[in-house]
Amino acid sequence: MSFNIRHGLNVADEPNLIDILRIIKEHKPDLIALQAVDSLVDKSKVQFQLRQIAVQTGMHYLYGVADKSDNGSQGVGILSAWPFENSQTIDLPKTAGADPKILLCGLIKPARGLTFRFCNARLEYASVMDRALQAAYINQMLVNSVQPVVLGMDMGAKPNEQPYFSFRTKWQDAAQGSQMQTWNEGLPGDRLDYIFILLNNKVRVKNYKVVRNYPKVSDHYPILATIEFW
Repeated sequence: MSFNIRHGLNVADEPNLIDILRIIKEHKPDLIALQAVDSLVDKSKVQFQLRQIAVQTGMHYLYGVADKSDNGSQGVGILSAWPFENSQTIDLPKTAGADPKILLCGLIKPARGLTFRFCNARLEYASVMDRALQAAYINQMLVNSVQPVVLGMDMGAKPNEQPYFSFRTKWQDAAQGSQMQTWNEGLPGDRLDYIFILLNNKVRVKNYKVVRNYPKVSDHYPILATIEFW
């Protein structure tokens, strides 16, 4: 699963973690890439959204801080049914004045003889140039990976836009050409969220789904893919 959770707020700016948990428990994904995740301090109490979700689901988690402020931080998170063998956080390139963005990867060994990298990123939404730079950099960092790579991402760009082009040749798009929108405040065809699989390994996508029955939980729909290794 890949899902931009809108900093823990639904479209009415109310807390949405209960609904996020409902979606996770309903679909039971083994791996989840969450974007726009916050860890905030309110009245001297830390509200760490990713840890709250991990505790409620019993999953292992990684948190990558993209940006810090006086009252906490925001970034991306990974939840896994399996423990992490290792992790890596990589700063993404940006132009002057743009918000910091990162690539977060966890090394996972779900079965004997299978180790792969599950990665997560949220690209800059306000600048096409930054999105294109960041997409190209992520491809450069991962394309020669010895292990298989599964990448969840809020790209902020449609398949006919420049940032997507970095993933056209060496990656499989789990949506396989679907134009079903993932940004629910946009127009039909606004597919901004992706799950990519590196093609230089024995891996394939069995199915893909946009979860549309919780339209107000976030301004993005969660996306799901079933991936098979052999």
